[in-house]
Amino acid sequence: MRALDEAAIKGGIPSLDLMERAGKGVAELVKKKFPKKDIVSVVSGKGNNGGDGLVAARHLAKAGYNVQVYLLSPWSEFSPDARTNWERLAGLNVSVHEDFSDVNIKKASCIVDAILGTGLTNDVTGRYRAAIEFINSLLKPVVSVDIPSGLSADTGEPLGVAIRAKYTVTFGLAKLGLFTGSEYAREVTVIDIGIPEKLIKGTGYNLVEPSLFAGFFGERPRQAHKGDFGHLLVIGGSTGKIGAGLLACRGGLRVGTGLVTYALPASAYVKFDTKSPEIMYEGLSDNGKGIIGKEAVSALRLLFQNKDAASLGPGIGTSDDTKKAVCEIIRKVSIPLVLDADGLNCLAGNMEALKDAKQPLVLTPHQGEMSRLTGLDIKEIKADRVGVAKSFAKKYHVYTVLKGHRTVTATPDGNIFINPTGNPGMASAGMGDVLTGVIGGLIAQKIPVETSVVAGVYLHGLAGDIASSEIGERGLVASDVINALPRAIETIGNQCKSLLNL
Repeated sequence: MRALDEAAIKGGIPSLDLMERAGKGVAELVKKKFPKKDIVSVVSGKGNNGGDGLVAARHLAKAGYNVQVYLLSPWSEFSPDARTNWERLAGLNVSVHEDFSDVNIKKASCIVDAILGTGLTNDVTGRYRAAIEFINSLLKPVVSVDIPSGLSADTGEPLGVAIRAKYTVTFGLAKLGLFTGSEYAREVTVIDIGIPEKLIKGTGYNLVEPSLFAGFFGERPRQAHKGDFGHLLVIGGSTGKIGAGLLACRGGLRVGTGLVTYALPASAYVKFDTKSPEIMYEGLSDNGKGIIGKEAVSALRLLFQNKDAASLGPGIGTSDDTKKAVCEIIRKVSIPLVLDADGLNCLAGNMEALKDAKQPLVLTPHQGEMSRLTGLDIKEIKADRVGVAKSFAKKYHVYTVLKGHRTVTATPDGNIFINPTGNPGMASAGMGDVLTGVIGGLIAQKIPVETSVVAGVYLHGLAGDIASSEIGERGLVASDVINALPRAIETIGNQCKSLLNL
């Protein structure tokens, strides 16, 4: 955005014009959300972010709002454009304060946060930190200008401390940190400030929405049969742990895959699951050990021949024999493979196997699994989830789904997709296994791998949102999400129809 701003200014758009449009956009949102009788407090820093806030103050005052402005620095320290807009406030009914002890700020219905912008790189200190902490303590609705003050625009992590904004009005393009740090930015509005469209090129960073996969979830042909929708092979299970693989299989079926086969150690499979009779089963040689070991690899190579995609990992354990088998399967697999759960834990310490793969690989780690795969501390991963996922995907040339709030998908060529669906109720056992089956099932249906991964993550989260809206977040289980998948698919299909004007 800094580069775009500079290019627009060099192209003949005065920086004051960009600031005017930005501040006016903030004022318009305040007018939509709060009635004129309300007191609006604008807290302004000395940079251009503060200037945007001063523009908003002017427009709100002219619209009849009771506007208070709080300055965190003397006007003599303002940036040139901010100072100009400070001067433009002269003659308007705007009260100006430099002391937060003023009781009127506590009477405000809305606080406009124009303290710090996107250029922040160091932790917030001094008076600015005190101001942010004070605003947060008031528990008032906050409208942040461009980004909640103190939030890293790149990582979404607070730099020491950050405003918790109810609304954020951001300019030109959304900032990555607004979606990876949504604890601080809840409702985000992107407004056009006049940057020429010809200057805006693809950034490689995407917020996932149905337009990215419009056309893949339309109505099926009336003459279709199960063979038209692919065959997914789920490789999982060990003695006492066959349920994880079953969840993956059911996820694959519910996402519309024509056929699903569950390959598991022969001695681990002790009885037929009458609740899922649609699933086919293949017992893998295990010499009575109840685990997937080297004996299973040759049988799997045959099973790959008539399948369209495979998922590996749910419930397989991490024995030494299984670790060797996982690495060998990665090297020998002849169809796209989704790797999850214990499959990832088996891979840790054996990362070179990824470089020997001849088919597309999709890895779906949570932060703990990513820590084991990379050797990075979980705190390091949390501080830069996008950067870690991107670096990993490019290094090993794999699709990387770093699960968690706002799941991050990174492609081998470095594109990033931030997923907006999902809720805290999905932090329960088996959810990742369902996702493994969903992604594998979409790939099996001949949907391109990148689209399958992005759509699968979105669809999985949307199903969780639908389920939680019906039964609540607490107590939500993986089977609830599986059962909601058809409705999620229907929702996406209807949205895609609208996008395609069908």
